Amino acid sequence: MKIFKKIKYLFWSVLMMALLLPVRASAAGSIDLNRDVRLTISYQDGKTPLADTTFYLYLVAEVDAYGELTPVDTFRQYPVDIRGKNDDAWRALASTLEGYVLRDQIIPTDSQKTDEKGMLTFPSPQKKLKPGLYLVIGQRHTEGKLIYDAAPFMVLLPGLDEEANDWVYDVTASVKFDSEPVPDTVTRKALKVWKDEGHEKERPKEITVQLLKDGKVYKTAVLNEENNWRITWDQLDGSCKWTVTEKNPTNYTVTVTQEGITFVVTNSYGKPGSTTPGTSTTNKTPSGKLPQTGQLWWPVPVLLSVGLLLLVIGLIRRRGDRNEA
Repeated sequence: MKIFKKIKYLFWSVLMMALLLPVRASAAGSIDLNRDVRLTISYQDGKTPLADTTFYLYLVAEVDAYGELTPVDTFRQYPVDIRGKNDDAWRALASTLEGYVLRDQIIPTDSQKTDEKGMLTFPSPQKKLKPGLYLVIGQRHTEGKLIYDAAPFMVLLPGLDEEANDWVYDVTASVKFDSEPVPDTVTRKALKVWKDEGHEKERPKEITVQLLKDGKVYKTAVLNEENNWRITWDQLDGSCKWTVTEKNPTNYTVTVTQEGITFVVTNSYGKPGSTTPGTSTTNKTPSGKLPQTGQLWWPVPVLLSVGLLLLVIGLIRRRGDRNEA
């Protein structure tokens, strides 16, 4: 009886440790960093392939065997947080990085054009890709009287197939896009949003935003309380692609998202960090969530073993009680 109580106590102790210990492991096992990774892109408007469109691939962060990300030197300079918690966060990260990449003319890791079916595959011939977090940016495409702007996206290579619970080293992504007839002129706006509750006194008195025309700085503007942290640019060339970036702030991370004609520039208090992303993806939606890490999977076999042991002891105990009877 005493032995049974001790083992029962041990079982609950192991269970509590399993819930509390910050052990890092992946449900699908570790990533094989020596395996080649590939990314296939599909760019189509319904059944219409968007051919001859160039896409650029940028390695943003390296990944270790357990899915933890570390920004590469080229991207460590930017005030962004690579810890995406959901699809919206990853889209915002891609949109923000796109502006910096275009402005600073960062050399891509690889580039390819879509074929007659609107397909392409990275890496290019004679090249290899290492596992990591990548940014994908597409050039503007014209098809008939329409212009297409591919939405930039983040993708982790390899991706995680949640159904099979396994890493996928050959990922496929369908590109999202906006399309419209070519306008003569357009209007663009920039709006500053602060997320710094409790640290309002540490806000800078003003910030500088840059309007990019086809990736090059076209105009700069100072936003402050006097102009209500916003600006409007009218009569811009409608045939050009317009984006907005913010010059690096101090003690803040930046996200830039486009909502209609407005670029929302959000500053969140705190310097960007390099930690593990917190949610998961599948190879079917590689531009969305990233593989979940930080889950505690090693105690499962231990708990099963202890549970089996308790079951055996219970059976022995029952037999003992019957023999005594």
